[in-house]
Amino acid sequence: MSAVFTYCLRFQPILICLVMLITTENYAQEIANKQIDEVQVTGFSPERFMAGLKVQKIDSATLSRFQFQTLADFLQYQSPITFKSYGTGQLTSIAFRGTSAMHTAVLWNGLNINNPMAGQTDFSTVPLLGFDQMSIQYGSSASCVGSDAVGGSILLGSVPQWKKQGTNFTLGGQYGSFDNYNLQTGLRFVKTLKNGLQFSGKTLLYGSQYNNHFSATERTDSKGRTYPIEPSETSQKGFIQDLYLKQKNNNLLSLNIWLTDNKLSIQPDVIAFREITQTKAYRFLTSYQFGNTNLKAAFVRDIIDYGTGDFANPSHSETDRYITRAEHEFSFKKADSFSHTSIRIGGEFVHYVAKVDGYNGEAITENRQDIFALIRQQIAEKLTASLNLRQAFSTKYKAPFTPSLGIEYAILSTKKHELKATANIARSYRLPTLNERYWKVLGNPDIRPENGVNKEIGVNWKQVLSEKVNTSLGINVYHNLINDWTYWNPDKAYRVENLQQVLAKGIEVSGNVKYANADKIAGLTVNYALTNTSQQKVYAAYTEDFIGKQMIYVPRHSVSGTAFVGKGNWTFNIQGLYNSERFITFDHSGRPFPAYFILNSTISGKILLGKIQSNLIFQTNNLTDTVYPSVKKNAMPGRSFSLGWIVSI
Repeated sequence: MSAVFTYCLRFQPILICLVMLITTENYAQEIANKQIDEVQVTGFSPERFMAGLKVQKIDSATLSRFQFQTLADFLQYQSPITFKSYGTGQLTSIAFRGTSAMHTAVLWNGLNINNPMAGQTDFSTVPLLGFDQMSIQYGSSASCVGSDAVGGSILLGSVPQWKKQGTNFTLGGQYGSFDNYNLQTGLRFVKTLKNGLQFSGKTLLYGSQYNNHFSATERTDSKGRTYPIEPSETSQKGFIQDLYLKQKNNNLLSLNIWLTDNKLSIQPDVIAFREITQTKAYRFLTSYQFGNTNLKAAFVRDIIDYGTGDFANPSHSETDRYITRAEHEFSFKKADSFSHTSIRIGGEFVHYVAKVDGYNGEAITENRQDIFALIRQQIAEKLTASLNLRQAFSTKYKAPFTPSLGIEYAILSTKKHELKATANIARSYRLPTLNERYWKVLGNPDIRPENGVNKEIGVNWKQVLSEKVNTSLGINVYHNLINDWTYWNPDKAYRVENLQQVLAKGIEVSGNVKYANADKIAGLTVNYALTNTSQQKVYAAYTEDFIGKQMIYVPRHSVSGTAFVGKGNWTFNIQGLYNSERFITFDHSGRPFPAYFILNSTISGKILLGKIQSNLIFQTNNLTDTVYPSVKKNAMPGRSFSLGWIVSI
C-alpha cells in the first residue's frame, strides 16, 4: 500500500488529470449503455470515502440527552479526545490524538468553521443542540475535507425531517449552581406545497450565562496543592436557521444560517484588571443539489474584539470569506457483481479579506483553491478501498499534494458476528493561519504549510449475543509524523517559525455493550487512549532538550466512559473521565499537572400531557468535587448542579 502511496505523490498532476479523463469516459459509456444505478447523495457527506479510517457516528438519541451541553463537554466523555481549557467558561481547545488545536478541522454542513485568524474553534462556544447529526473522524483526512484535518475532524450536520409533517415548537431552560442558566426556543416544520414541493425548516434561538464569582480566591486539592480561582463571566447567544425546499425529482435547495455572539470577561468586577474578549460569527450557506451534482456558495464573517478596562476602544479583527464549491458524483455498477465504484470530483474557491488591527492597519486579501477526486471501490463482497486525491493552491505559497489510500476487509460477516480489519495511509497538510502570516513583527510571510503522513490500522468486532444484547470492540493503532510544525518562538520574542518535526503515535480502544428489552434499556461505553506525542527534530539549538519528551498539556493516558439504564420514559446516565498527569514545560522541568478523575450524572425523563411533551434533565457535574488546574494554572469548577426543562408542542 505504501508503494502505491509513494507513486501517487510522485505523479500527482498526472493522476488528477487521469481520474478526470477516466470519469468522463466512463460517464459517456454509462449514458450510452444505461448501466448506472441512480445515487442520491444528500449533502455529499465525506464519510463514505474514508475507508480505513476510524469514524464514530453519534446518534440523535444521544445528542438529545445532552442538548444543554457544549461540544467540549460532550466530546470528552463520548470519545478518547482530550481538551485544553483556559479556565471556567473560557477558551476550550481540542487536542485530537496529541496534536494542537489547529490540527482539527471542524465542518458545519461541509464548511470549515475554524477561525481563519487563529486557525481553531473554541469548543466551549458550540452548543450541542444546534445540530441533527455528528461524526467524529480520527486521523488525517485532508484528502477528503481539506486543510487542518491532521489529527482528525469533527463533522456537524443539519438534516431535514421530511416524514414529520406539521409544526413542532419547543421552549426550554436550564438553571444551575452559581447563578448559571441556558435558554432555548425553536420551531421545526414540514409542509407539502403545490406541485409536489416539500418545504422543511428549523429555527433556533439560544443563550447562556455562566458566572464565576466566588468568595474564595483559591482551591486546594487532596495533596495540599493550591490553585487560584479566576473570577469570570461568560455570555453566549446564537441563532440557527435551516430551510429546505425539495422538488418532485428530489432536487434540493437549502439555506443554512448560523449567527453567534460570545463575550468573555475576566476579572469583571475590577476595572483595572478586567479583560474582555467578544467573538462573533456570521455564517450563511446555500446549496443546490440536482441529481448527483451539488453547488454551494457561502459567506462567513469572523469578528474578534479584545479590550481591557472599560472596553471603550477594543482591538478589532474582522475576516470575511467568500466561498464557492462544486461537486459531482459518478457511480458505476456491474450487473451480477459486487463491484461498485463511486467517484466524486470537485473544487472549492475561497477569497479572504482581513481587516485586523494587528496586521499593520492594512486590508489583507488572499485566495485559496482546492481540487479533489475521491474514489470508493467495492472490489469484492468483503473488500472495499478508497483512493482520494487533493491539491490545494494559494496565492501566497505552494501547498503539498495530499493523497490517501484506505482499505476495509470483512474477515467475518454473519448475522451475529462481524469482524473487520482496516488500514489507511494518508498525507496531511495545514495551511498557515492569517495571524501566522500577517501579524506585525511576530508574523512570518515566509512560513511554510505543515505537512505530514498518517498511518494506521484497526480491528473492529461486533457481536449480537441475543435479541436483547449486542456488543462491539474497536482497536486502532496510529503513527502520525508532522513536518514544519509551526511554533511561536520565545527565543525570538515569540516570532512564528517552522521549528519542529512532531510524532504523534498511540493506541485507541473503544468498547460498548447495549441491552434493550421492551421499555427497558441499559448500556456501557468505555474509551481508552494511549497517546505519545513528542518532538523528533528541532530547528534551533536551544530546543534540543525537548526531543523525545511528551508535548505539553497532552495526557499520556486517558479513559472516558458512559453508563446508562432506563425504563419507560426515564433514563439515568453516569459519565467518568480520567486524564493522567500533563507536563506544562517542553523540557519537563516544571511540576506537571496532577492526574484527575471526574464523575458526572444525569437523570432525564419525558412527561406526556396530551399533545404536550416535557423533558426534564437533572445534572450533577464533578460529583467528587475534584480540584484540578486548567492551562492557566487556575482551578477548574467544583461540584455543581443544574435542572433543565424542555416543553415540546
